[in-house]
Amino acid sequence: MRVASLVPAATEILRFLQVEPVGVSHACGWVGKPVLTESLLPSGLSQAEIDRRVRQAVAAGQSLYRVKAQRLAELEPDLVLTQGVCEVCAATSGEVGRAVALLPHPVPTLSLQGTRLEHLWDDLSRVAGALGLEATPAIRRLQERLERVRQRVAGRRPPRVVFLEWLEPPFLGGHWVPDLIEAAGGVALGASPEAPSQRSDWAAMARLEPEVVLFSFCGYDLAGALEVLKGWRPPWPSLQAAWALDAGPFCALTPRVVRGVEILAALFHACPDLPPPRPAEAQRLL
Repeated sequence: MRVASLVPAATEILRFLQVEPVGVSHACGWVGKPVLTESLLPSGLSQAEIDRRVRQAVAAGQSLYRVKAQRLAELEPDLVLTQGVCEVCAATSGEVGRAVALLPHPVPTLSLQGTRLEHLWDDLSRVAGALGLEATPAIRRLQERLERVRQRVAGRRPPRVVFLEWLEPPFLGGHWVPDLIEAAGGVALGASPEAPSQRSDWAAMARLEPEVVLFSFCGYDLAGALEVLKGWRPPWPSLQAAWALDAGPFCALTPRVVRGVEILAALFHACPDLPPPRPAEAQRLL
């Protein structure tokens, strides 16, 4: 099948299933592949300015991304993959529908919908099923890795963790992020599983008395996160550790979140038998 991916999460799932898409989104980083989307935000904006423009677009019901309908039609896809979890991270359903409606013949669209860690298995199975593939053995291997981490951290005192996916203003990571923290042997503060990311402020977070703060900015690799964090100082007396993270294993519900759980468990508990973070995955700030 000829599969077009309009979001990085779908592209990651296709990689996991060993399927090569015919086209990808502008944020997928697959060199040499046709690019099917573009951001309508200028590059080089500060986080505060990005937040302001995103709020304006969402309030007006506008998509932050454009699907290149003509390029999509040229690729003649049999299936289009997108997501329906976060309108800030991908083209809206209306924008995707507009582009798909211009294709010369009807093409099915599969939208990733998972908002909890356990939903990952459903998303993987749905994509595999649409492609006529069997994903059960590969899913079982991911589940075994998660269970291995849970066994290693069982009985250890869980640290109190604030996970920030944006800095200006601060947003607490929601959806599957609290599940990842729990699986790694921590307690997620201020955010609820399945609920969207929540805007907060430093005073409110201080009242949570966090022991660990994690900075994993949506769409930023570790180097980008460190650039944003220049000059940051810990505002909480309870804080014992702070880490900057590559957002890849955390910001989308893909098989990479299993690696995210392994990273967090190693940071929280220094388990010698868990794979430690690589230099490009995490850097300690405190």
